[in-house]
Amino acid sequence: MHNRLGPKTSGKAHPNPSSQSLPTGVDDVRLVDAKFSSTTGGMSLSWWYEKVATGEAPPPVHRAPRCTRWRLTDVVEFWKRFAEKANTEASDTVMVTAKKASAAAQAKRSAKAMQG
Repeated sequence: MHNRLGPKTSGKAHPNPSSQSLPTGVDDVRLVDAKFSSTTGGMSLSWWYEKVATGEAPPPVHRAPRCTRWRLTDVVEFWKRFAEKANTEASDTVMVTAKKASAAAQAKRSAKAMQG
């Protein structure tokens, strides 16, 4: 005998709204919460709120008690810019590191040549 709490349902009574296809043009007006906005880029809520506070992330378009929302298109554009910026910074860092390593190797070779 199963001691089950709650109603006996198949789990199909309420379909997942995110799995349904949305009509064309809805993304232009779709609003998302902070959790969706932060997890889209794999970051924490506190990180997201910090970026909003500093003006790096888009400001919310709707604020009400316990209901702050952002436009989906604004969030997507933020993450695109963030990814491009991260790629640029990473390649710049690699170039600087490579130039330092090359200069150090050349200095080491010239020091060995003078010794021997």
